[in-house]
This record gives sequence, structure tokens and C-alpha cells, in this order.
Amino acid sequence: MKGLKAYDVMPMFLMLSICCYFGWCGGCSDDERRALQHFMDSMGYQDTEGDDDCCLWDGVDCNPTNTNVVQISFYYVWKESESQPGSVISEEESLWFPDMNLLSEIKELQQLHLRGNQIGGLHNPEALCRLPNLKLLDLSYNLIQDDLYPCFANMSALRILDLSYNRFQGDLSILSNISNIETVDVSHNNFEGHIPLSVFANLSKLSYLDLSYNKLHVESESPNWHPSFQIRDLHLADCNLSNHQIPRFISTQYYLDTLDLSNNLLGGSFPAWMFHNVSSTLRLRGNLFTYRRLDGPLPSNINVFLPKLQRFNASSCQLTGSIPPSLGGLQNLEQLDLSDNSFSGVIPNSLTKDSPLRYLNLANNGLIGDLLPRDCNMTELRWLLLSNNHFVGNMPTCLSNSPSLLMLDAKRNYLAGDLANQMQLMAQNQTAVFAGQKPIFSQMGTLLLGFNHFSGQIPRLLCEMQKLQFLDLSNNSFSGSIPSCFNNNLLWGHKFQANSWVPTDFTTKGNLYCFMGIPLTEMTGIDFSANKLTDTIPIQLGELQDLHSFNLSHNLLSGEIPSSFGNLKEIESLDLSHNRLTGTIPQEIVHISTLTTFFVAFNDLSGRIPFYDHFTTFTEISFVGNPKLCGPPLEREFLGDDNHVNPGDETEENQTVNPGDETEENPMEEDRFMDKPVVFYSFVFMAFSLGFWSVVLPVFFSRNWRRKFYGTIDKWLNHRF
Repeated sequence: MKGLKAYDVMPMFLMLSICCYFGWCGGCSDDERRALQHFMDSMGYQDTEGDDDCCLWDGVDCNPTNTNVVQISFYYVWKESESQPGSVISEEESLWFPDMNLLSEIKELQQLHLRGNQIGGLHNPEALCRLPNLKLLDLSYNLIQDDLYPCFANMSALRILDLSYNRFQGDLSILSNISNIETVDVSHNNFEGHIPLSVFANLSKLSYLDLSYNKLHVESESPNWHPSFQIRDLHLADCNLSNHQIPRFISTQYYLDTLDLSNNLLGGSFPAWMFHNVSSTLRLRGNLFTYRRLDGPLPSNINVFLPKLQRFNASSCQLTGSIPPSLGGLQNLEQLDLSDNSFSGVIPNSLTKDSPLRYLNLANNGLIGDLLPRDCNMTELRWLLLSNNHFVGNMPTCLSNSPSLLMLDAKRNYLAGDLANQMQLMAQNQTAVFAGQKPIFSQMGTLLLGFNHFSGQIPRLLCEMQKLQFLDLSNNSFSGSIPSCFNNNLLWGHKFQANSWVPTDFTTKGNLYCFMGIPLTEMTGIDFSANKLTDTIPIQLGELQDLHSFNLSHNLLSGEIPSSFGNLKEIESLDLSHNRLTGTIPQEIVHISTLTTFFVAFNDLSGRIPFYDHFTTFTEISFVGNPKLCGPPLEREFLGDDNHVNPGDETEENQTVNPGDETEENPMEEDRFMDKPVVFYSFVFMAFSLGFWSVVLPVFFSRNWRRKFYGTIDKWLNHRF
């Protein structure tokens, strides 16, 4: 050993490291294993697979050299029904209150991720603050209602702190003492009051700050403050910025990647330096800039000022004028949102020709002309929202150059013509541009073309869009029959994934709803209402088992309601009103447990309403306008297959009883008796009498009861008055 050189030791050290990396050094310590086991038991997380080495457990990472636990990542794993002692469960909200003392033995812990675990607060947060090596703490997407923990000020090693989407309150200035902090996200909480940005002035390593969507009044113009940091991502949305002006300190931030000043009612002139400083994302939604003031900051050479801009949101800013053609010169622009303004004129050619845009939202403006320039070429486009403008003409053929389009919203315009022919031209153009024939818009999930002037038959090419989730062709002039091929859409109800963040407006249950996030992934719908559709309803439509909303009202449909509609197991809203439908209401529909809105009013239906099960929740409004329809909730009574009498006209002599009518398999007769008012009021009277005399009789006959009763009354009166 006397002459041992460095190159002799290196192979031994390398071999030892490899052994430890693969868990051949004995695994984590017993103390850490027990601490982790208790912590995981407290959250009902039992995915240890019986292994004694906690380094092999899901959500646990260890240092490969010494096998100490350095990272715990438990995302959305808390299970209320399986939680064990070691935590406290709130009886009111079923929240988890983890005890941080359980982690005190994990001295080398560097990262703790507890996102989305229904945490209502931390017990013994001081134990968490005493972990000397903790660099990342993620408590986002929980329900923590505590004040900001004062001990956070002592976490000198902390680099990243994410408390977003909770209910935190208290003093944010505590964070100013975390000298090494780089990322602070406290957005979507309940912080309130005034806070000067100068409290963060000495955090020289700060690169990400998000104070958005609290109840704060952010003072950005504190005198004599100069930030020591160069921030890259700054989010101050809905922060009530002082004087409603763009903070001047931003002019000293030369490496801004993302700037979000949305919903601050900012006014005044638009500073030119902002375009020099922001390189990637600029969000200004919900402010009060005017186009006149933006005319200087958005010159023809805007691509020189913002050469790397990727996302630009200036929606709801009361902007006027025309869309600057210079926006088309931004070669990296992927998202552009200028919706809810007062722009006029046409969409500039430069914006859509060989464009890298993936998301384009120009909805709710005053734009005119064609829906898109005729030579548009947006091969990367995923979302196109152009609703509520003044566009005219046909659907642009060049739209087929966007084969990956997920959403097209062009409702409430003046588009016209035969949509089937227009889609056929798009399909031909797509075949010419892209080698081989493939279904048009095969990735389309939302197609909203309602409130236009389209005519002709409903395009059969729609049946090839197997991922359609929302289809709205309402309030047009479509005629002919409904294509029966929609049953080919085997994936109807295909859930949104990456695009669930884009809101979708859809009318269902008689109201316009905005679906976004999780509700959007669970909703599907077809709206063919207010057209001129004729013929019978195809029985194949009953195979759309994942459909939630179906509206065929205000058409000229005839024939019977298909009994196959009983297979619409997920249907919540079914509107067949204002047509020419005949026959009876199928019994199969009655058994759809999810159906909450049902309209067949103003048709030519006949027979008795199957008024049982949850059909008893529907009122007369659902059935009016059908002279041959009878039975509750209508006032017309049922006499036979073709006869009806008014209440009071039925006698024993004119009633016909068919064999089997009085068997147990006829639920209508049973429900008919139970639904009579005399039965209902009898139960009400019995329940009232039982409750009344249960209180009065003991007071009347028992002296002790009377004393307690009147004593309780006296105490209550004294307390109240």
C-alpha cells in the first residue's frame, strides 16, 4: 500500500460506485426506510412491493453513491380511504394534514414533491424547514389554508418553491429572506393586501416570479429600489399594479423570456423597450391599450424587435384598427391570441402563409372577407378560432394544408354555400398536397360551424372524422336526411389530451356552456338544430354510446323515434322538439339513467307518456304540442290505443282491459296510482302528524319533559336577546 498511485485507486472507486448505483451497497438506511414507510402509510400509498430497500420504491430516489434518500415525488397519490395513523383527516372536507416530523430522519432530502394530494395544511412545518439540504419544495394543487410558514425564511438551501393553487394567506415578505431562491410561484392563492416588489430586490438569483391571481395590490414603483436580479419569467396577472402602468423596473430586465401582465387594466402608452426585452412570451390579456398607442410599438419591422417571440396574447385589450401584417414576420410565433378586441379589415396574407402558428385565436372582432387568405399554408396549425366575426364566402380549400387541426371554431359568421362540396374540394386538395389519400381532418376533435348560412346536405365526410367530440352545425340551412354513417365514428367521445386547456363553447340542456379542463374531456355533443333536415332519424345514431348531448330540434324530421336511442347510455340531453315525428315514445329511452333533459314537444306523437322511473322528473314542457299524446304530466288521460278522454270522463263501462294488463310487469299502472295527488298529500299528513305528536305528547304528559323544554326555550331566548 506504500506505493499506491491514483491510477491504482480509480478502478476500485469506479467499481464501488457502480455497485452502489445498482443497490449492492445495502440500500437506504433503516431510519429512512421506517420514516418513509410511516409517511407513505399516512397517505394510503402502498406501492412498495414488499421491498426492504426504499431506494427501489416508486416516487423515491437515492444518491447512487451513499444510498441516502434525496428525492420524494408523490404526485396525486393520497387515498383518503386507505390513510393510516400518522396524519390527521378533516371530517368536514376529508383533507390530509401530513406530519412533517415523519420526514425529519431524511437528512439528505433535496427535493420534495407533494402536488395534488388534498393537503389541508402541514403539521409541524418547522421539521420541514430544518431539513438542511432541501432545494425544491412543491406543495402546489392542494387545499392548504394556513398562513405562510414563518420558518420558510430559514431555508437557506431552498432554490425552488411552488405553492400555487392553494389557499395560503399571510405575509409574503417572509420569502425575501430566502437568499438563494431562484423560483417563487405563489399564484392562485388567497394572499391579500399591499406588497412592494422591492421586497424581492436583494434576491440576486431570482429568475422566476409568479404572484398572479391573488388579492394583492402590487406596488411596482417604490422609490429608490433597484433589483439585483435578472428575471426570465415574470407573471403579475390580476395583481392590481400600481397606477395601472407597466412596471418601469422591467426596462432593466434584459433576459425576459415570459412576461404576463394580463387583467391589470393597464393603460397609457406602450413602451418600446418591452419589445426589446421580451424574447418568447408576452401576455397582455384584459388591459386597456388602444391601437393608436400600439401603433408605435408595433411597427412594420416588429420582427426585428421581437425576432424570437413564440407566444403573444393581447386579447380583451380594446384594440382597434387592422391586424399588423408585420406579425407574419415572426418566424417563431406559435401562439397568437388577439380575440375579444375591435379589429377590422381582413386577415393579412403574411400571417397565414408558411406560418409556424399552432394556435390562432381572432374570435370576437369585426374582421371581414374570406375566413382565411386563399393561399394560406399553416401545416403546424392545431387550433383555429375565428367565431363571431363578419367572414363571408366558402370554407377555404387551403385549410386542408393543416392536416393536424384539432379544433375549428367558425360559428356566428356569414359563411355560405354547399358545405359538402367545399369539404370534397378540401379532401382533393389534401390528397394532392400530401401523398396518398387519407381521411380529411382525421385528428379533428371540435368542429363548430353553427349560426352561418351553409346549405345542401350534411357532408358524409364528417363520418371520417373519428375523433370528433363536438359537432355543431346548428342554425344553418342544411337539408336532406341525416347521414347514417355516423355510427362509423367508433371513437365518438375520444377524450381530449393536449388541447383540454382550450375552452369550448357548446349549447346543451338549453344553455350555452363553456367547457374547459376536466369537464371538457368528459363532454361530447352533436347539434343539428334549426336546419331543414327531413326524412327519418337513422337508427344507426343509437350506436353513439359515448354521446352526452344530442339536439335535432327545429327541423322537418318525420317517422318514429328510433328505439335504438335506448343504447345512448351516456346521453344527458336529448332534444327532438319542433319536428314532425310520429308514433309513441320508446320505452327503451325511459331506462337511460343519465338522461336529465328531454324534449319531444311540438311533434305528432301519440299514445301514453311512459311516466315512470326518472321520467317523472320531466314536466309538461317536455311534451306539449302533441295532440295525440296523453297521460301525466299532461292533463289528457289515456283510454286505449286510439282513444283519449279528459279527466272525469272515464267510467268502468268504457274502459277496456286487455289480458296481462294487471300483471306485475306493467310499471305504468303502478306508477299511475302512486303519482296521484291524494297519495302524496296522505304521506305528507302522516309525516307531519307523527313529528308533531312525538314532540307534543311527551311535553303534555311528563313534568320533567316540560321543565326541560321550557328551560331550553328560556336559555335560547336569553342567548339571542
